[in-house]
Amino acid sequence: MGKKILKLLLAVFLLAGCSQGEAPMSYAERQDSAAKLDFRLAQQSNLLGLKLFSQLKDKSGGNLTISPYSIATALALAYNGSAGETAEELGRLLGYAPDERKQLNKSHQDLMRLMQDAGQGVDLKLANSVWGTAGIPLRKEYLATSKTYYGAEIRKVDLAAQRSVSEINGWVSKHTEHKITQMLDKPPGPQSVAVLVNALYFKGGWKEAFPVENTRQAEFRLSTDETVQVPMMSQKGYFPYSEHEEWQAIRIPYGDKQMDMLVILPSVHSSLEELEGQFEAGGFPAEEDFVEKQGTIGLPRFKANFGTDLNEALQALGVKLAFDPDKGDFSKLADTSDPIFISNIIHKTYIDVNEKGTEASASTLVGMEMGAAPTPDPPFQMTVNRPFLFVIEDRQTGVWLFIGAVENPLSK
Repeated sequence: MGKKILKLLLAVFLLAGCSQGEAPMSYAERQDSAAKLDFRLAQQSNLLGLKLFSQLKDKSGGNLTISPYSIATALALAYNGSAGETAEELGRLLGYAPDERKQLNKSHQDLMRLMQDAGQGVDLKLANSVWGTAGIPLRKEYLATSKTYYGAEIRKVDLAAQRSVSEINGWVSKHTEHKITQMLDKPPGPQSVAVLVNALYFKGGWKEAFPVENTRQAEFRLSTDETVQVPMMSQKGYFPYSEHEEWQAIRIPYGDKQMDMLVILPSVHSSLEELEGQFEAGGFPAEEDFVEKQGTIGLPRFKANFGTDLNEALQALGVKLAFDPDKGDFSKLADTSDPIFISNIIHKTYIDVNEKGTEASASTLVGMEMGAAPTPDPPFQMTVNRPFLFVIEDRQTGVWLFIGAVENPLSK
């Protein structure tokens, strides 16, 4: 028989709008719960995102958006099936050694519970599933871990049959409000052991929507000698704001300020490339640098799609054995005579930012063949009219749902 393949499929979807359903936690209740979380999980997830962002930026060819939480969750599901040196490599990447996997899993469980009660004005839902195939039973301990800590649905389908494509794509579509409809275009194959899927759905709006009547066509500078006209949204108010001679930064809140979009704009004397270098180094902007300040923010409406295979980027970060057909060790997933290895990891994202809020999605497929008082300072003016960075973050848990670079708001 040929080498066995494990596939992980992960989808994330964020949608602007108003929260619906049962009354969510208050801000204070959620803050109290968030304080009890293992913040190491958020820190390691964010760090992974920064490292991958650095690896992928030169290859994006334009706008780049990735979901650190999406990728980290997918890899955590795979990590639970790994053993030996393969597990050691994945553990170094995720920041939890093999003997700390129970702590990693418990942290994911606690975080998922809190994120699914995201507070007033935000609706955030998570879903996981494990798809096994006939003839290759998955280990009971692995399935129990996936179900207990990740709430995974346990499904079975013939991964060599065309039906597996429609069933898995249908599951992803359902859990992403039909924004991600095609993650697989062909069956995983007869050597596939399992497909592991994570989906996240977010629905929320800006705490204060941008007045539609304020939106005007404005110049956005792509380079020193090229500009385009973009719909520039605008609003005045009090925002957490920070500035430096090389950048301006602002947090635009969603809901009751439990989540926000951090926008970082390089100065006219700097560049997106220089800004990315500082950002990837993790040195700015520090939390204490932000003060609640009155001013005007101009932000372009934009949409962006991005998709790539993460294999090369992850191998550059030290994960090598997991991709090796002869040395990959995922023996904690299933008992087979052949090595189980990662054949590919595909990540896809979509984002739409408008006056009401943000709509975005991300999907990762791992194939184996996550009010202060106003200041007396003068009002600030921040017009995002040149390439910029952004982060969509859960302020209370510390998790970055997305990080991105927008070079052209008109590119889709």
